[in-house]
Amino acid sequence: MLRLGLYCYAALSFVLFAAAKPVVLNWDIGYTSAKPDGKNDRRVIGINGKWPPPVVNVNVGDTLTINANNRLDEPTSLHTHGFFQNGTNYYDGAVGATECGIPPNGSYTYRMNVTQSGTFWIHSHYLAQYVDGLRTPLISKPAVEHYKYDEEMVLMLEAWYNRNSHDINDQLLSTSEATRLKPFLPTMLINSRGGSDVNITKLSFKPGKKYRLRLLNVSGTGMIRFGIEHHMLDVIELDGVDSEIKSVPSIQLSAGQRASVLVTAKNNTDYNYAFHADIFTDMQAGVERAEIPHTGTVEYAPNAPMIVPVSIGNGKTNTTMTWDFFDDIDMVPIEKIPSPGVNKWMPLEVRTAIYDDRREHMAFNNRTYWPPLVPSLFTALTTGYQAYFPDVYGFKTYPVILDHLEDVEVAIFNTDTNSHPFHIHGHNFFIIVRGTIDKNPKNRREAVSFPMRRDTITVPAQSYAIVRFRADNPGVWMMHCHMQFHNDQGLAMTFIEAPYQIINNTGKLPDQLLKNCNALGIPTSGNAMGRLGLDLANDPRGPYPLAGF
Repeated sequence: MLRLGLYCYAALSFVLFAAAKPVVLNWDIGYTSAKPDGKNDRRVIGINGKWPPPVVNVNVGDTLTINANNRLDEPTSLHTHGFFQNGTNYYDGAVGATECGIPPNGSYTYRMNVTQSGTFWIHSHYLAQYVDGLRTPLISKPAVEHYKYDEEMVLMLEAWYNRNSHDINDQLLSTSEATRLKPFLPTMLINSRGGSDVNITKLSFKPGKKYRLRLLNVSGTGMIRFGIEHHMLDVIELDGVDSEIKSVPSIQLSAGQRASVLVTAKNNTDYNYAFHADIFTDMQAGVERAEIPHTGTVEYAPNAPMIVPVSIGNGKTNTTMTWDFFDDIDMVPIEKIPSPGVNKWMPLEVRTAIYDDRREHMAFNNRTYWPPLVPSLFTALTTGYQAYFPDVYGFKTYPVILDHLEDVEVAIFNTDTNSHPFHIHGHNFFIIVRGTIDKNPKNRREAVSFPMRRDTITVPAQSYAIVRFRADNPGVWMMHCHMQFHNDQGLAMTFIEAPYQIINNTGKLPDQLLKNCNALGIPTSGNAMGRLGLDLANDPRGPYPLAGF
């Protein structure tokens, strides 16, 4: 049934493509300055000399083309977060996995058919550049909406640091414990504006109207919880998957996650109301977690009095909100696809430790990720039958080979003191089971008959999640923590999906892609080290966890 559904979807897509509308964006990616919190001027990465980058709007059936010109002093790339890129793996933007990056003064054209509707975003996938501002919402509209609403608003939520991402990364990877654990806190931005003034962000509501709020957490770190005083949120979409309505007082989004909620306005203009977009920092081992409250205004009338949370002392407020964990496993997708079976079972233990390089790293099964010299997609396309050997992709890419149409179950055991949002490229996860590592049956939750699907799943500290997907999209796809600095500390891996089918599904690599690699001095064929066969001398293996950590 799953395959039949995909074939039907492909047939529908063919009809839509026949009437496709070209959407062409010409982006010069370069440095500029901004003061998004109203206080601190900071170098940011913008588009065409402006920041923030423009919101991108497309419709299912369109073709999206981004002509990206790099005006930075380092490589860059663009990743359309949540798009499957079926047949266009080389446009996925994952440096080290599917491309070498766009060199300074270089360019690359990303071109893709729009086959998915929902709330997505575009961001750099080179180091932590999106933490420096290279990110923007990507909204894709279907031919027919499942729900009616009067107006929609896009709310890009971001825990923003007034520090360059390179400086943050250097601190977190410092060999000095005092330096590494020195706390630093973000401020809240909504659509790239923030600060302590609640009037900076206003949502204008008209009585009786229904609003679709598209919520995106584009933070490099931090979970954000969102709610509106005296209003319920009807959740209708998670990560581009439309769902049956679930009414909740609040919702939390980890970095990389998106949701759409319907909110019905009050029938009068007697009051204005506060909305919450609070940050929960959850990044550094050994550093106390912090809750950073942020409120804005839902305005019904300019002069109406505000109903605000009442202070009850000790820095706490009395609110109409409840902040229970939003359990996505309870959601029911509108497109009901049965869960894949299990042909391959893969346990992943998540761990943070001090390694023998005296730095704090994060890892799946004690293996820290580091990108190979030759992007893994190039290795898959140029090594013949050896493309089925994990070793050719390099030890530190943590390559896992999948057969075509193999059903994969991934059991993520988060033994860490941090929660982690795990994002998979090229697929959605089917959410099967959630629970806590102590195996308390009261905390175990199992999916309904047709599990909810999303591309980024939160696994809280000392918890586990079991997810599945079908290997029906030949290519090289990363899976990583979307707290960007956790990714940079090694919490990532690579699925090499259907090596024998990749060449048929991918076709010829764009010449522009190969020229960019040549400009960066990166080989475009061979194993991870750019050599033939299993000649992997000097392929890095460590670091390794220190005993007792």
